[in-house]
Amino acid sequence: MSRDNPIFLRKSSVNFNSDSLSKAEIESIVKASMWAPSSRNGQPWRIIGITKDSDKFTKIISCLSSGNQIWAKNSGLVLIFSTKKIEDEFNPKTFLDIGFSGQNAMIEATKLGLETHPIGGWDEESVRSVAKIPQESKVAFILIVGKPGKESEISEELINSHEKTRERNAVSEHFNYDQWGEKF
Repeated sequence: MSRDNPIFLRKSSVNFNSDSLSKAEIESIVKASMWAPSSRNGQPWRIIGITKDSDKFTKIISCLSSGNQIWAKNSGLVLIFSTKKIEDEFNPKTFLDIGFSGQNAMIEATKLGLETHPIGGWDEESVRSVAKIPQESKVAFILIVGKPGKESEISEELINSHEKTRERNAVSEHFNYDQWGEKF
């Protein structure tokens, strides 16, 4: 396991600076997300990018839960991952596919030296309104992306979150060969 692999370097950051991302960085992230696995190649994701330079940036930040607004306002990009039209018989794999797409975006952003933070705290109707998302679609999650901030400039309320060591359980707590095991 290589610790310089972006999979292991990725973390949910709360430390962004307010620099804009380049068009090339954004396109690289979006292209990576587009190559995610997709059930029956349905590619159900619809991604809306709102950059720091957009007049909608402050509006979309205000749609986030108050705890997320504190640090997300310093990012350079908000990516809204939503579904395409949800049919009468909803396919549960839709959100799985969108999650794969988001994971690819996070890995690519990390590879580019950017910070990311996927969030689940937002007001659905407000996000729909700002991004003009139709009612037949759903917001799956929002990804905050930005350039790393200076640790000396992070607020005192975010210091603990920023310095927290990223940990995972032992593999044996989540994996067994052949059948359900006692160590799960």
